[in-house]
This record gives sequence, C-alpha cells and structure tokens, in this order.
Amino acid sequence: MRRALFVLVLGACSLGAVPSVRADDASSAERLKSAAEEYDRGRRAFLADDFDGAAVHFENAYRDAPRAETLRLAIRARRKANQQGRAATLAAVAAERYPNDVPTAQLAKETLDEASPQLFEALFECSTECAITADGRVVSQTDGAKHRVFLEPGSHELGVSFKQGGSIARTIEAKKGVRETLRFEPPPVAIVKAPPVVATPPGTGTGESKPLPPVVFYVGAGVTVLLGVATVVSGIDAKNNPGLDAVRQACAGKDTSCPAYQSGKSAETRTNVLLGVAIGAAVLTGVAGIFFTQWSSPTVRVGAAPLPGGGVVSAIGHF
Repeated sequence: MRRALFVLVLGACSLGAVPSVRADDASSAERLKSAAEEYDRGRRAFLADDFDGAAVHFENAYRDAPRAETLRLAIRARRKANQQGRAATLAAVAAERYPNDVPTAQLAKETLDEASPQLFEALFECSTECAITADGRVVSQTDGAKHRVFLEPGSHELGVSFKQGGSIARTIEAKKGVRETLRFEPPPVAIVKAPPVVATPPGTGTGESKPLPPVVFYVGAGVTVLLGVATVVSGIDAKNNPGLDAVRQACAGKDTSCPAYQSGKSAETRTNVLLGVAIGAAVLTGVAGIFFTQWSSPTVRVGAAPLPGGGVVSAIGHF
C-alpha cells in the first residue's frame, strides 16, 4: 500500500516538477530538459529499489531545476538507502530554502530529528563562495559562503573549493552528536617576480668579456612571453572546460574517478606545468641578461709604447 502511494506521489510530482520557460531562453530550456530526464531516471530507479541511484538522479534534477518536490524525493531516497548523513544534509537544505512549504518543512524536521543525534554536524563558513566535498563526493548543492553538512562518525577527508580559485583539503574526526563550525579562507596566490634585468648601456663596458650576445636574451624574453600567453589560455580553458557546474552535475554522488572531475584535474595540472615553465624561463632569461650577456663591445688594449721622458702611448679600441 505504501509503495502504491509513493508511485502516485511520483506521478503527481512528475506533472509539475519542472517550471515553464520562455521559448527564447535556450540555456534554461536545456537545463529543464536535463532535469526532466534525470527525474524520470530517478523515478525508475526508485521503483526498482535502487535507492542510491534514485537519489543521485533526483539530486541532479534538483540542481538543474530546483523544486521542493524533487528535493523531498531525494531525501526519501537517501533515507531508503540508509544514507542518513546525506539525507540529513539534504534536509538541512530543504529546511533553509522551503520553510513555508508544509510537506517539505515537515519531512526536513522529521529527518533531522531522527538522524542528527547519530551524526556529526559541520557548519562550513567560507570567506568567499565555496563548494564542499567529503571523501571524494560533492555534498554541497550550490556554491555558497555557508554550508550545513552531516557526516557519519569517523574520519573524513574534506575538500573546500573556492569559486574564485584555489582549494583546501583537511582531515577531520567526526564524533557522534557533536556540532562544530569550520572556517576556511582561500589559499594565497603566490606571485613570483622575476629578478630585474639591468643592462649595461653601450659604450660603458669595463673591458670584461661575457659569453652571450644580446640576441640570446631577446629570444629568451620572447619565449617567456609566449609561455605566459599559453598559461593564460590554458587557465581559461581549465576553468570553462568542463566547468565547475558541469563537474558538479556529472559527478554528483560519485567519487574522484568521475571522468568530468578527472578532465578538470588534468586541465588544472596542464596549466600549473605551463606556469612553472614560464616562471623558469623568466628566471633563466633574467640571469642570462644580468650575468652572461655582453651588452657593449669590450674595451681592448692593443698595446703601449714608451715616450721620451717616461710617458707611454697606448692604443685602445672597441670590437
């Protein structure tokens, strides 16, 4: 009887789970289409008793088109899968976003009252908008400065990714029935300055000969500029392809082996390598320009001859 009732609930929700959209809003239309497809997959998975898979699909549908009904289904699926920490985390989102929606508020309260005494409650506070992962799984629904997350007792690997860039990893020991506030600041951005290049003006040579001609310095400077441009282009590509929203959608409920997550990490690694090479090229070019480049013609003493009365005459020239 309860299963039949839930089928009716799913059917009713499917009739109104997706809001209308203007025909000219192609981006929104795509997200609504994706939400409808994810919702249908979640419904099928739930009816097949695949509650974990159903929860993943319902959460994906909620991200694409946030609706209280969809969030309620995700909470119920997590509870059916006996994933109390995730169910409580979603219930906290529901309580915050839909306090005036009676069915949602009631389900959220029931879930939190039942699960929270058995869990560790972490209140994340970030100085800028951030997203949270726990043990390689995304646990925050959206980027935000504050997140309320429930974890099973035990050791957990947390990841905090900042929307402006940068991430922080931390291991915590979650204790049953404990509530703790965790504050995070984005990591400082390291700025590496190349040493200043001091060139000796032509005609002021001291006579000391150096091994490299100026053209070597100019070539090195050109290579450094090209590497810098490549680093910027790679950084923009790493940020947009596949993009944080796409990774969160594709990898919701999955671990770090998710292809979209790995693609993003590969792009980030490529950018970091290019940055390191560009910095190295700048340093080497600067050192070459200061210590090994012959900027002026060396002064050469050809010879000296004595003059009557004790003086000398010498020939001095520049090559």
